[in-house]
Amino acid sequence: MENSFGLNTNIFETNILNLTVVIGIVVTFVGDACRIVLDKRRRTILSAMQDAENTEKEIQRRLNDAKDAVATARGRAQEIRIQALKTIERERLAGTQQLEKDLQRIRQAGQQSIQLEYQRATRARKQTIAKMALTAAESTLIDILGSPEEHSRKHIELNEVYVRYSLRQLRENKR
Repeated sequence: MENSFGLNTNIFETNILNLTVVIGIVVTFVGDACRIVLDKRRRTILSAMQDAENTEKEIQRRLNDAKDAVATARGRAQEIRIQALKTIERERLAGTQQLEKDLQRIRQAGQQSIQLEYQRATRARKQTIAKMALTAAESTLIDILGSPEEHSRKHIELNEVYVRYSLRQLRENKR
């Protein structure tokens, strides 16, 4: 056997010391490298999980806020709908009442117009009748008075009748 330093790759010829040295070197260098890589990987995974949990909490908070906002909006929409229905009913009722008032006013105006027209026609008839009566009375007086000599005597008689009639009217009015 020669004294040389080297690795014997033949497993059967290798001694335990060579095997121990090789395993120690592999474990030391590869183990530390694997441990560092695995530790980095573990920290990356933990960081990603922490970020995911934080994101989930933020999303859940936003979801709850959105649900609250939707519930509030639905409640407000329902209130607006109820108010709109009340306003519509109030306006319909006010319109109906105003229509009734307008109809009543129109009816009253029509009745007043009819009454005024009736009064005007009655007044015109009375005036016509009065003119006709005066004309007839004038004709009758002319016929009664006859000639100018009789005219003054009959005129005096008529004045006396009229004076008596007027006095009688005054006495009756005092009572």
